[in-house]
Amino acid sequence: MKKIIGSIFIFFLLSYQSASAALPTGFGKAVWGMTESELLSLYQIGLNPPKSANDDGVWAVEGPAPGELTVSGTALGETEIRSVSFGFHPKWGLSIIHIRFKEAKKKGELERLLPKWAGQYGPPKEQLPGPKVIWEDGVTHIELTYHIVSPIHPTPSDHLAMVLWSIPLMDKIEASEPPTPNADAPDVEKLEPMKKPHLNE
Repeated sequence: MKKIIGSIFIFFLLSYQSASAALPTGFGKAVWGMTESELLSLYQIGLNPPKSANDDGVWAVEGPAPGELTVSGTALGETEIRSVSFGFHPKWGLSIIHIRFKEAKKKGELERLLPKWAGQYGPPKEQLPGPKVIWEDGVTHIELTYHIVSPIHPTPSDHLAMVLWSIPLMDKIEASEPPTPNADAPDVEKLEPMKKPHLNE
């Protein structure tokens, strides 16, 4: 009996390990380290801005951050995705991907999408409050979560997102970049209100 239970446990452990080891090295046709021109060529799309804020057509734009390329979900053949931002480092290429889903405000949307991505990526490594679901295999880190710009002031920029990044490439980027000058600047939303107004002297 112990042998049977042990065999079942090993089977599930190996199944979990093989599932967690099968994470993608990118998203869709995009793979870590590729260039922006390689991505545009693979999907056969050109730089073409959206016609409106809710344009569901095929479009791609550069920026606003240096090395950022944002592409519509339609251009990638992803019907549930509004847009995908690809982050390209000048030396190491594609290193981070930010996916925005269409039904960002719909209650329970993360829970609805979770079985699909768990089916694709295997069992999550962690499920945290927020909610935040994490997959990781030493090469790729993936987070499925709500991106809230400000917990105090809801904005139209709040969205359901999946963020993927290359762990080795992000380690190289962080090691090569100098510290941000205002890294220790206070968070204005956490500051205590003034007890007394400033007086003009």
